[in-house]
Amino acid sequence: MAIRLAILGPGNVGRALGRCFVEAGVDLLGFVGRNDQSAALAVAFAGRGRVLQLHELVFAHVVVIAVPDPLLPEIVRAAAAAAPGRSCSLWLHTSGRYDLEVLMPLRNGTVRLGALHPVAPFPDAASGMPKLAGRPALLLGDARARRLLERLAVLLGMQPMHSSGGDRLLYHAACALAANGLTALRAAVDRVFAESCVLRPQDAEQLAQALMSAGLQACQERGAYKALSGPVVRGDAKTVAMHRAALHKVAPDLDSVYRALMSQALLLASARGVPEHMLSAVRAALSPELH
Repeated sequence: MAIRLAILGPGNVGRALGRCFVEAGVDLLGFVGRNDQSAALAVAFAGRGRVLQLHELVFAHVVVIAVPDPLLPEIVRAAAAAAPGRSCSLWLHTSGRYDLEVLMPLRNGTVRLGALHPVAPFPDAASGMPKLAGRPALLLGDARARRLLERLAVLLGMQPMHSSGGDRLLYHAACALAANGLTALRAAVDRVFAESCVLRPQDAEQLAQALMSAGLQACQERGAYKALSGPVVRGDAKTVAMHRAALHKVAPDLDSVYRALMSQALLLASARGVPEHMLSAVRAALSPELH
């Protein structure tokens, strides 16, 4: 029997998951949104279902709550008041920030609670569908929810991973650094190449992609501290200082980005066993008082 699934939240995540579930053969009942217009747009995007009201969530086997993190506690309370979960249904959220505690207003004797965090960037509708196939999905739930959570991840084409508890805020911060931080770094790299006027734009793009891809691959193969290269690990304080001076002249914010990242590289160099006198010279070159 097909899973009857409803989605509370017609934004980028909910809309994309809805289409993926429809393509996997799930019976998508529809979307609940803050207004019917946003829910109708999500229904059209997913290609199935209809605009639902909160009280109609009681008819779903699975309810996916895909709303922004700041709204999640409020939405959970509203859903619990309007639609007590049907027996043995699974209610899950897609947040990386929250554990199951946020879903406690929904708990009764038979409802299962879980979380499925799709570890992938979700662009806006104009940017197209996210690439979920093969990406990780971090799952959290009690023993009764585990099998169905795994099935949902597989239906999305994702690789299920089970959370072992721990600090969700730190986990979420790591995800933000890996995805958003890397995106911001790439934008900074593109700016610095453009300011240098050394390469044509298409060549600068190719070079940035090659360097960042090689760096990520080396980290995967050898670990970050062994993969580190460049002036910091060589103890070349003079080059570091000259980099900072050039960046500060163009834009102080680029110098700040460089200093923050090279300070982390300094920690890696220390773990690598670079002599302290070399590290001290680089540390001085990275001092905020330098400029």
